[in-house]
Amino acid sequence: MTINYSRSLVNQSLIIKRCAHELQTARYQYHDFLSIGIVEGGSCIANIDKVRHIKKNTLVIIPSQLVHWCQPIDIVNWRYTMLYIASNALEDQFNPTMTIKLTSRQMQQVKMIMDSAVYELSPTNILTKIINVLDDEEILSFWTVNSVENMETRRFESVQHYISNNFHSECKVETLANISGLSKYYFTRLFKETFHISPAKYLMNYRMNRAVKDMLDNTNLSMSEIAHQNGFFDESHFDKLFKQYHGVSPKKYQLQLS
Repeated sequence: MTINYSRSLVNQSLIIKRCAHELQTARYQYHDFLSIGIVEGGSCIANIDKVRHIKKNTLVIIPSQLVHWCQPIDIVNWRYTMLYIASNALEDQFNPTMTIKLTSRQMQQVKMIMDSAVYELSPTNILTKIINVLDDEEILSFWTVNSVENMETRRFESVQHYISNNFHSECKVETLANISGLSKYYFTRLFKETFHISPAKYLMNYRMNRAVKDMLDNTNLSMSEIAHQNGFFDESHFDKLFKQYHGVSPKKYQLQLS
């Protein structure tokens, strides 16, 4: 049972995750990365904008900030590779979620592209190469220069802005509801309908993403310092949650990517 992370040799904005025979806690989460994955063995049930049964030889693309979860069905054969590309490193953006069944030949070609991604200077080139393998007009139509904002999320922009400035301290639901101009009950209900997670879990995920950024950008910081400045109770609390989100301890994660 293994989960390994590595970082591109030439582009620090690219992270590669390889997972085999490992069962992680199924939890709703989102990342500050575009996620591109291939299922190499087994299958899973995933909620990526809708519930999907994802089988072997499937390409999965998950936009940055999209809340999702995944649970393997066949843990004995479960194996996948995922590329995480920092959103600000891309020239263009993929907006919709995709799960595309690949032919054996396509799978082999995409796998070669992903295996060589550590040597690729431009993350956009990785996406372009994968698209060229697919050669599918439907996929090409999703490639856009400017992402279209989701109208449902715009109403919470002020709340998201507040969280981004105050995530390291307590952010009470009452405060967030007041900022949105809604009652606590209606705010919580509408927020969950829009983002598929509660305000509290959204905040926790935001803290986790910021902690990951600190770990990658400031390798001299101790785990205790990272935990404290990102709003976690203590290092133990941070360590426990990090394992649930990423499958490895924060120290191991940082070591693998250093």
